[in-house]
Amino acid sequence: MKTINRKSLFISGLCAVALSFGTVAYAEKGAETLVRLTKGSLPAKVEAATPMAHKCALCTDTLATVVDKGTKGPNHLVTKVSRHNCAACETRIVTEGTGKAKRDVAMHTCAADLKAACCASN
Repeated sequence: MKTINRKSLFISGLCAVALSFGTVAYAEKGAETLVRLTKGSLPAKVEAATPMAHKCALCTDTLATVVDKGTKGPNHLVTKVSRHNCAACETRIVTEGTGKAKRDVAMHTCAADLKAACCASN
């Protein structure tokens, strides 16, 4: 009885080893497929937009740093905001619409002696 069990165990083990070396099957997983697909493509070239020149000589823009004190903790959110430096220009935030269609719109007016169209793009 022991010889039959030993022989069948030996034959089944030998077949298992032979099959494992004969058919090496490698299953590619999902993340490996994604890495292979994205590896070959080059990133798109992005060009920075050139700032539009003001038509009025008095109009200039500068970047001002604004600290948001509404955030919790010692590290407050710091953002850079463009500020219009012309003394004759005025920008007001006006609410248009009512209810769910309500939105804030920036209204820019120029009181300079020049044409009002000089600041129409600001």
